[in-house]
Amino acid sequence: MKRVIICDDHDLVTHLLQTWLSLEKSLEVIGTYNRGLEVVQAAETLKPDILIQDLQLPDISGVEVIQRIRTNDTTMRIYAITGRSDLARAALEAGASGCMLKDESPDELLRALRSDLQVSVWLSPMLAAHFFKANKAFSDYRLTNTEITILTHLNKTNAEIAELLMLSEGRVRNVASSVYQKLGVETREEAMLLARNMLLINYEG
Repeated sequence: MKRVIICDDHDLVTHLLQTWLSLEKSLEVIGTYNRGLEVVQAAETLKPDILIQDLQLPDISGVEVIQRIRTNDTTMRIYAITGRSDLARAALEAGASGCMLKDESPDELLRALRSDLQVSVWLSPMLAAHFFKANKAFSDYRLTNTEITILTHLNKTNAEIAELLMLSEGRVRNVASSVYQKLGVETREEAMLLARNMLLINYEG
């Protein structure tokens, strides 16, 4: 039997997940939490087989939870649940074993848990479709690697980006302008909004 812990800041969601997972004979829910720091500690002490992790929490982000757990445990299966596709990409990059959107059926999550994938990363059907569209959009916009890198850092100032990437501010400004032109937008805010919604770039953290 696989031991499961759940972390979501909404008690109703936590209760529904616990009830749903308890119907599966191969799973045992051994703890529920609504704060990131609590679940990081629980993961270390209880050493569950599976963590179901919400990505938007009141103390630390679910992405940070995953990063912290992964520093000490590379085998735990961590499945992220979120309402935002851009956070899903960040969760997978942090080490999540899989991810689904909150408006999908819990049946999808149960299928993933039953399969017990040990190598590949699991994506729910709806999220996989979002990722496919995002990858196609990247291709359609024909962004260079430098343009993509700067696009992902637009939440920083030009000076901060220049220091981070070891470029001149003028170079950053010129590349950013090229990005705006290719995306068909005029401002930094418009570029970030499009990048978040269509390209699934996460600007938090």
